[in-house]
Amino acid sequence: MRLGEWLKSYRKKNHMTMQDLADACGFSKAYIGALEKGINPSTGKPYSPTIQTLTKIAAGTGQDLDALLKSLDGDQPVTISTLNTLDGEEMKLVYSYRELNTDDKNFLWSLIQRLLNSNKEVKAKSSIINNKGGSNYGVVGGNFNAGITIG
Repeated sequence: MRLGEWLKSYRKKNHMTMQDLADACGFSKAYIGALEKGINPSTGKPYSPTIQTLTKIAAGTGQDLDALLKSLDGDQPVTISTLNTLDGEEMKLVYSYRELNTDDKNFLWSLIQRLLNSNKEVKAKSSIINNKGGSNYGVVGGNFNAGITIG
């Protein structure tokens, strides 16, 4: 049995929705849907989950990784490399982003750019030290609350 078939069977047997399973495993509903279909939406090729993904699925379904792997067919592709993999939260963001239309993607990108630029400005302002007459004046520490308005 492939991972997608296993996930769907597990959900049905346990009366779970895709969202229930996504919450249990720390994924998005869209990611669970893609795994169940067995096709990577960005490549159109069969899905090859990472060991990290399988570990989260095992934990979310109350199994150990070994038991999950034994439930899968020997021809189920699995990605072993851990380089440049995304964690659960990052995957949620990516799959949520993919569900947006082009205008919303552009809007979100502009918000991200504003946040990044605002953070750089706040850091630069909080680290300025003026040297006057041999004495240092500036923000050295303490509580600093910056209100950032985007709009």
